[in-house]
Amino acid sequence: MKLDRLALVTALALSAVACAHDRSKEVKSAEANLTSEQQEARANQARLDQRQAEEQAAAQQKPMTTEERAELQTKQVEERAETTAEGEKDIADADKDVTTAHAGMANERTKVEADAKERLTKANAKAVEAKNKSAKVPANKRAKFNAEMNTFNTKKAEVQNRISNLSRSSNEEWKDAKAKLDKSLDDLEAALHRLDEDL
Repeated sequence: MKLDRLALVTALALSAVACAHDRSKEVKSAEANLTSEQQEARANQARLDQRQAEEQAAAQQKPMTTEERAELQTKQVEERAETTAEGEKDIADADKDVTTAHAGMANERTKVEADAKERLTKANAKAVEAKNKSAKVPANKRAKFNAEMNTFNTKKAEVQNRISNLSRSSNEEWKDAKAKLDKSLDDLEAALHRLDEDL
């Protein structure tokens, strides 16, 4: 039983390392481990209850002294306590892992949103600066500059929308939502770069 647990913990640790950059997989893995530990604890308890019931039935079939009966009961109470304590400890450890995974996800969400807002603010400040300088743009480049400014504003609205929807994305949608936000920010900065080229 301990070797099985060690193998499970090792496998989960390796999967946690493999998905270190995918917080949603970390959360899912930790939650699956918690469910597994809960099921294992229930199964161990059921096996123990079955074995102890069989011991009790066998004890009923043969003559036993009061001392032997007390010894059997004491042994069974200790086994139940040990099995319950072991199951509760394993569940508590798995629950702690779930809490840690959720905290990691929350930290990543906060950091990604803060970084995205910072990139948006910087890009917007540069766009305002470019717009202020646009009076010097020659007439033959004005239409291209205006088109690039419209593209920038469209990309800016897309980034703002993705940032506001970030908190609504589920853990399963997180990786995709983050990738789309990064792409939108890259597109916004590319549009800003084209604005600068037109000045």
